[in-house]
Amino acid sequence: MRTEQKIINLYQDNTIFSVKYVISIDSEEDLNQFWHFVIDTNSVTPELIHPFITQFYNFALSYMSNKKADFFEIILEESADNFYFTLWNKKIALSFKKYIEKTSINFIYNKNQISIKLEKLKLQKKIEKISNKNTKREKHLIKSVTGTQELKKLEPYTFLEDSDLEELSKLSEDMQELAANIKKNGLNHNTFISLRSVVSLFCTTLRYYDRIAPITTTLTHFSNLINQNREKFITLNSQELRLVSGFIVNIDYWFQTLFIHGGADIYFMDNSMKADCKMISKLTTHDNNIVEEINLEGIFNF
Repeated sequence: MRTEQKIINLYQDNTIFSVKYVISIDSEEDLNQFWHFVIDTNSVTPELIHPFITQFYNFALSYMSNKKADFFEIILEESADNFYFTLWNKKIALSFKKYIEKTSINFIYNKNQISIKLEKLKLQKKIEKISNKNTKREKHLIKSVTGTQELKKLEPYTFLEDSDLEELSKLSEDMQELAANIKKNGLNHNTFISLRSVVSLFCTTLRYYDRIAPITTTLTHFSNLINQNREKFITLNSQELRLVSGFIVNIDYWFQTLFIHGGADIYFMDNSMKADCKMISKLTTHDNNIVEEINLEGIFNF
């Protein structure tokens, strides 16, 4: 006779599947293995949980930079309707609770653990909604380009909190300095550490704003590429580094256009930034030399 199933998540959902995944985290390498497991395994749907996983990954990197950070475990459970993500460690459970309590993430917390529930139907609807918006936007852009009427200049968006706007402005300036430095001197250890920190902070500041979720996901993926592929980034040649520095310049261009100067739709760079990030991903995660096939002069022109 089958024994009663042990349920880890604090929601005590007794419909979870019998298979659970327990990942022990004691180092940055363990965290990278967790990332690849979640994205690559067939047991979950990466498209649905990717935004949450990238958010947690950035949090965990910051948490583990603290010398007092302890060993912790991640337990993944799944039912037909939900994913459950449980952190088991008193310190990190409390830290992550503070990190997400201002967001819309559904969680239950006790003194030793925190469980997050990700509802599959809601996640799927959100993806479909973003996809439909992208399709409508692309059709609108085609009409705008081919139309004869004069376009009205859009005002800067004002939904960012004043403190976040100020923080992003400073980080944007830092990225411009880094991009110029990388273009001139290459990417050494110190510059890499600065780039990793600035991009991670930029993503963290954006994470609360659902209206820019597509670009935030792309930038967080770029941040994760930096975190996971240090050696690859440092050994990129001058042509390849032009792609990286150009991408950083475009982060500033996106930010300045939408929130400082105005003049563009909020989604105007989503597709191009996503494509450029995929290109950088190929450079830093594979050995294929695709740069020779790329028109470097035209990639980052706007």
